[in-house]
Amino acid sequence: LPPAPPPGPAVPPATHAAGRVLDVVEGIRTTVRRTRYQHYRVVNEREGTYYWDCSLMVNWVLQRVSRRSVRHLEAIQRPLATHFVRAIERAPVGRFAGGWQRLESIEDVRPGDVFAWRRPPGFPSRNSGHVGFVVGAPRPVPAIPNAYAIRVADATGSGHQNDSRPYPGEGGFGIGTLVFLTDGRGHGTHYGWGGTWSSGYVVTPILFGRVGP
Repeated sequence: LPPAPPPGPAVPPATHAAGRVLDVVEGIRTTVRRTRYQHYRVVNEREGTYYWDCSLMVNWVLQRVSRRSVRHLEAIQRPLATHFVRAIERAPVGRFAGGWQRLESIEDVRPGDVFAWRRPPGFPSRNSGHVGFVVGAPRPVPAIPNAYAIRVADATGSGHQNDSRPYPGEGGFGIGTLVFLTDGRGHGTHYGWGGTWSSGYVVTPILFGRVGP
């Protein structure tokens, strides 16, 4: 197995809102005492309880950072990962619209940005996809052409490489490393759930977006 990637360079967030995302995520990290992956949200910040899934977590954070981006998710009830994918797909490159900006290349990604993908066709999970926050700068994986390792914060049922969630456990909030393969032009084409320790890479377009005021 390739070794775990070293920490990426210290790169500041691209926007004030992205910086606030990192502040809120850090607040969760330092206060969490109980966390679990489930499809309804139970949060008590004072007690350190965070029970949720990926889209509920991202929505909760953005409600505190960029309400405009949440209003443009077009979710009838609760947002799903696919709503975040659509919001990023609709967003322009190089400017904000509706609280979102789409990033054309993985090399443009900075801490505090959002990643999202749809459930791949035929994938056994019933979830609509996955979404979370970037917390570390992308760094190339020398052993894999056009691949990048990224530290992320998300809510899952199982952890990633070098993950903060205990194993075995109930999942929930945590920070770990994903690896994304690209097409050579910076467009995400596959993800490796276990980082460089992944036994395989799942084919699905990976979107990266940035929230603004």
